Order: sequence, then C-alpha cells, then structure tokens
Amino acid sequence: MVIACLVSIMKVFGINMDRNLESYIKVYDNWLEADKCKQTIVEMEDAQWQQHTFYNAQNGTYSTQSGNRELDVAYGNISTKKYVMQRIWDAYQRYLTDLNFPWFGSWKGFTEVRFNRYSEDRLMALHCDHIHSLFDGERKGIPTMTCLSILNEDYEGGELQIHLNDNPDVMKKEQGTVVAFPSPTLHEVTPVTKGKRYSLVGWITGKPFK
Repeated sequence: MVIACLVSIMKVFGINMDRNLESYIKVYDNWLEADKCKQTIVEMEDAQWQQHTFYNAQNGTYSTQSGNRELDVAYGNISTKKYVMQRIWDAYQRYLTDLNFPWFGSWKGFTEVRFNRYSEDRLMALHCDHIHSLFDGERKGIPTMTCLSILNEDYEGGELQIHLNDNPDVMKKEQGTVVAFPSPTLHEVTPVTKGKRYSLVGWITGKPFK
C-alpha cells in the first residue's frame, strides 16, 4: 500500500523511484567543522549523562537491550548547539536535493539534538528509530529520517553498521561526517574497544526549526 502510494506520487512528478535501499543512505564528509566538533566534545563532558534505554510503546516502559553496555546519552544547551542543529537541517535539505524528492517539502523541522557517548565496551543494540516517545502529544507518529554525526576519530571499534541485507554496510567514522537515512532502517553501533566515541543525532519531524 505505502509503496503503491509513493509510486503514484512519483508518477505525478515524473520521477522514477529508485528501489535500491542503499540509495537512501547518504554520507556527507566534513559536514561539521573540526573545531566545532572538538568544542562540542569539551562541553558535552559537563552534560547530565544517563544510560540509553529503548522505549516500548506497547506498555510504556523503558529498558536496555544490552544490559549495562548501552551507551550514555544527554541533552543540553552548549555553545555549538545552534550551529550543529543548523548543519543537520542543511544535511536534510541536501538529502532531499540528492534524491530529488520535491513532494517531501512538507517536512519542516526536527527534534532536539541528542549527544551520545560510548566508553570502552559500550554499544548501541540493533534497532530502528521507531521512537514514539519523541512526540510531545501535539505531534503524532514516528521519526521519518535520522541524521547522525561523528565528532571524533581517536577510538577503536564503535562502527556504525546499517543492515539492509545479510552483510551490513559499515559507515565512515571520520570526524564531522554526517550519515542520513530513513529512520525505519535497521542499524547499530558495535562495541568500542579503545577510547571514547562521541556522536550526535537528530530526527526529522514536522515542527518548523526557528
């Protein structure tokens, strides 16, 4: 049903729909400036960190999928936040341009950026971003697109893997790289084996960014 609707819309706009799922994963190198990444990491250390949990929309509970090995997450007002959010928004606009999706122009905003910290042996379990808890009651639904950015390179392990088939795609981990993909896509971060891995993430919603 969903695919049929999308194909119909594509025909209206005279666009041939690409059925290759890999085409919807976009990697933008050097999207965040190195000095902004470093400053973000410095200020993130003073954030109120807590262990990541997954929300179960059926029973309204939160739990980890990896015991005490899940990453730490935080939200906070740091000096680079406005810059980071603007660059995520820019990546989203670039994504729409690259895919030639004029009918997705109704997407007008995104969530608060979340900061991620992976100490040694920490990971993020395999999942998709089916996150009902992001919505405040006025907005209904789930995220439609995920934008992840890597803030440092001085660690080992901690690979972002996107699962489209039996052989997951391993994403680049260069500082400042942004990876954008549809939120229902299965993905994970493997355990960090040395150092700390810092990243951030934002999700597309419907509320305008100001």
